[in-house]
Parts: sequence; structure tokens; C-alpha cells
Amino acid sequence: MRNPFRLDDANPFTGRHMLAVVFAFFGTVIAVNLVMAFLATGTFPGLVVRNSYVASQNYNARLAETRAHEARGWRMTLASVAGVLEARIADRDGAPLRGLAVTATAGRPSTTAEDRAIALVADGDGYRAAEALPPGQWVVAVEARADGDLVHAERARIHVSREE
Repeated sequence: MRNPFRLDDANPFTGRHMLAVVFAFFGTVIAVNLVMAFLATGTFPGLVVRNSYVASQNYNARLAETRAHEARGWRMTLASVAGVLEARIADRDGAPLRGLAVTATAGRPSTTAEDRAIALVADGDGYRAAEALPPGQWVVAVEARADGDLVHAERARIHVSREE
């Protein structure tokens, strides 16, 4: 019986063999790329703002707001104790700021499936969430408001470990 995969003088490597190798190589590359693109868009849509034109109209106002926050000199420290978010907002001199309405939005860096809004309540010199986040990486955006006006906003990336 003749082996079609054996290359020798009786079975030389022909153009058809080369064509099959090229199709197999590029077919594999294209198939892997399609699968990866499908999986990537299925978990993270890449959406940062719903309408970039509308967001661009408010860009200068956002810059002014950010400069005002920086001029205050307020700093936030964000920690996770057993998965529970704890935020401490301090003024320029390090004194804790109390009486703010503090909220956080937590989400995974690579998917929008687990995004959640979290209210933080006053707890001593800081603010504390009522529920714990599951283990893993989280991107947390914290907003502090006084009398309905946004007075401080900050984003941080935290890691909640399983051992906590």
C-alpha cells in the first residue's frame, strides 16, 4: 500500500502539497483570530462612554472639575478588608472629611457583567461598604458629594484575595 505522506523520489513534494500547507497554516491563524475576537467582544464591549460626541461637549467642564478637585488637595485611600471596601477621604492637612455622600462603582477590568453600584456609609474616620466584593481584580470609581455637588472623584484598582 502506498503512503501518500511519505516524500521520496516516487512521491515528490508538489505544488498541491504546498497549497495544502499554506491553507492549513493561514486557516488555523484566521480561525484562532476569529475565536479570540468573538470571545473578547463577548466579555468586554469596549464601551467607555455611550456617545463620544456628547462626552466631548463636556470635556472642558470635566477638566475644570478635575482641576478644582486637585486644587483642594483632598486625597482618598481605598482598601479592601475581607472584600469590603473602605474609603478614607482626607483634606490637604490629612484631617478626615465627614458628612459626605460617598458612592462607588466597582467593575472587573475586562468585563461589564459584574459591574455594581455600592453605597458607602460613614464609619469612624472613613466610609465603608455594606457588602463584600468577590475575590479578584476590581476597578473602583469613588464619588463624594456634598449637598448634591460632586466634590471629589477618584478611581483605583484593587485586588480582593481569597484569603481575606
